[in-house]
Amino acid sequence: MGYVGISFFFKGFLKEKITWVILGFLFSTLPCWGQYNAYYDTKTLHFGFHVGFNSSSNRVQLSDSLNVSGATNLRYITPGFGPGFQLGIISDLRIHEYLALRFTPTLMFSQRNFDYQFRNTDKITRKSIQMANVDLPLTLKFRSKRMKNYRVYVLGGVKGMIDMASQEKVVDDIDKVKLRRMDYTYETGMGLDLYLPYFKLSPEIRVANGFRNVLVPESHVYSNFMESLRSRTWVFTFTFE
Repeated sequence: MGYVGISFFFKGFLKEKITWVILGFLFSTLPCWGQYNAYYDTKTLHFGFHVGFNSSSNRVQLSDSLNVSGATNLRYITPGFGPGFQLGIISDLRIHEYLALRFTPTLMFSQRNFDYQFRNTDKITRKSIQMANVDLPLTLKFRSKRMKNYRVYVLGGVKGMIDMASQEKVVDDIDKVKLRRMDYTYETGMGLDLYLPYFKLSPEIRVANGFRNVLVPESHVYSNFMESLRSRTWVFTFTFE
């Protein structure tokens, strides 16, 4: 699926109004239900899957030489968020009534944008990087006491990322930003477990910040005036367990 297709998917299927109507219906009817899956969280190990979308960018540190008069006609560089989609599986190990260890290998498609403003022109030049990551997150999930058919939770952990579409070692004559294949991040998030008759649904939001400088140094204007790039990704998912 290309990024144009992904964009139309978001616009057509995950529109904001539809999402809020669904969540509003779930919240309004939960108090009327009996308690479902009363012993679900007593299982030592259970599995599931998640689907969602993401928005990725980079935290950029610019070189001091960008401000040196006559060094370049580049005025500034602005990193921008790009859309993405993801699908993953869930392995949940119960440690305690309120604590679980989760491993959620995920295939994530994402895009990161960089906008360049040059002197003597109002035109913005955009460079985009398209990524296909295999994510390997390991997180701890801290859950509240169950309140009938829902419970809130927070989570935190670390994640390794492998970009299968990385051009780190590609040698060509095209001026573009290149990122390293491997990245490491820490992530935090929160969500809500909703216990339904046959499964558990959990809307969840997370943010991941990279430890590693993923910029591949090159000598053209689009990379030369950046000293480091570190990833930042916002993720909204629905998990089914």
